[in-house]
Amino acid sequence: MNQTSVIHVGIADDNEQFRETLRDILQYETDMQIVGMWRHGADVLLGLEEVQPDVVLLDINMPFLNGVEAMKRIHERYPDVRVIMLTMHDDDGYVLETLKSGASGYLVKDGSASDIIRAIREVAAGRAMVHPQVTHTVISQFQNYAQLNDSWKEILTEREMDVLREIANGKSNEQIANTLHITQKTVKNHISSIFQKLEVSDRTQAVVIALKRHWLSA
Repeated sequence: MNQTSVIHVGIADDNEQFRETLRDILQYETDMQIVGMWRHGADVLLGLEEVQPDVVLLDINMPFLNGVEAMKRIHERYPDVRVIMLTMHDDDGYVLETLKSGASGYLVKDGSASDIIRAIREVAAGRAMVHPQVTHTVISQFQNYAQLNDSWKEILTEREMDVLREIANGKSNEQIANTLHITQKTVKNHISSIFQKLEVSDRTQAVVIALKRHWLSA
């Protein structure tokens, strides 16, 4: 998607007030257009037969067909449609399942409007987006699941991977510097290089990519 493209967005949530709130937030973004609003998962699948948005905001807990099952079917039938899961809880047990099954993002509903707007843009551009509030859950669940590999060696240096592991452990630049016995400036340089190589803009995205590629262990 180029920078001048309008991102077509669909919203699926059984709470009418929440759907309308999201619509009201997004309608003022000049690079976004709401093309569908649905009440539940089955409604989404019917709607996608008529219109295919670039990004769907999909609530996990919906009647008739919940968001997890709906997301799997969307991914199978419409692989170009990117899905951001929405949940009320940061410890939702579905985090790993949805990301493994093809979701591109995971947000908590009580996050800020700017979080949602940013997530839509990131996901539409082909990147993953997981709200920082959910990152710990993602890490712990992925670590229990992952069969590790060392494909990171094709992209990162060993020292960059050391830094990325420490980022995944939630350490600050100062703590990373102390752990690895390097300066904070060197840490910042490594992080900038990691972001550039992984084509991400923050720590959470870098960790999610590393987890999806099975580079990190518990």
